[in-house]
Amino acid sequence: MTLRNLILSALMVGVISGLCYGLFQQLQVNPLIYAAEAYEVAEPADTAASDGHSHDHGESWGPEDGMPRMAFTLGSNITIAFALALIMISLMALHNQKSAKPKLDALRGAAWGIVAMFCFFVAPAMLGLHPEVPGTKAADLESRQIWWLFCTLASATGIAIVYYAPKLFKAAGLIIVAAPHLIGAPLPTEHGFANTDPIAVQALTELTSQFYMMTAIGMLILFIIMGALSGLSLKKFIRSGT
Repeated sequence: MTLRNLILSALMVGVISGLCYGLFQQLQVNPLIYAAEAYEVAEPADTAASDGHSHDHGESWGPEDGMPRMAFTLGSNITIAFALALIMISLMALHNQKSAKPKLDALRGAAWGIVAMFCFFVAPAMLGLHPEVPGTKAADLESRQIWWLFCTLASATGIAIVYYAPKLFKAAGLIIVAAPHLIGAPLPTEHGFANTDPIAVQALTELTSQFYMMTAIGMLILFIIMGALSGLSLKKFIRSGT
């Protein structure tokens, strides 16, 4: 096994899984975000005149709507997918070298992908900090980021202990997984949306439900493809040392 093979495999996995997720995001997730942005400001009259794709409120720079925004989003998806694939393949290689558990292939890699989805998305997002459409009131960003990182690491560590450790220590793994949720995610002092217009609230509430579902499906696509390709790459390219 070489570092070069590992990095190239992660790059291949990241590009493919990032592109697949990016396509789904563009077709199913982004339209919900654009629709929510039309109600993000608190002036209904302004939002009625907006096309839902342009909103400059003096915030920090962002790519222009249309192709620039799509390109930056897709680039971000691929970059994040590459980073996650690099972590996943590295841990898979360590598993194959050090563990007596079954060696990994595409099918077992897909199972790893589902576990990774739980650690990176289900535990911190669906069970703690729910995915939010634009205009949703939220707690302090730094507090949310710290809790998300804590929850992700605790979930991964706890599951690893449950899977690899002797029976005597498996209960400790479950406690570690539960710890972030026992502490509790940082929540806003006031729930709801910045735009309190009844029409906007109703629309954003409906969009939020759809956003939950589509985001979860997108993450499932990303992590299953990433896990399966990581397991396949590990078996074909890294373990053989080609």
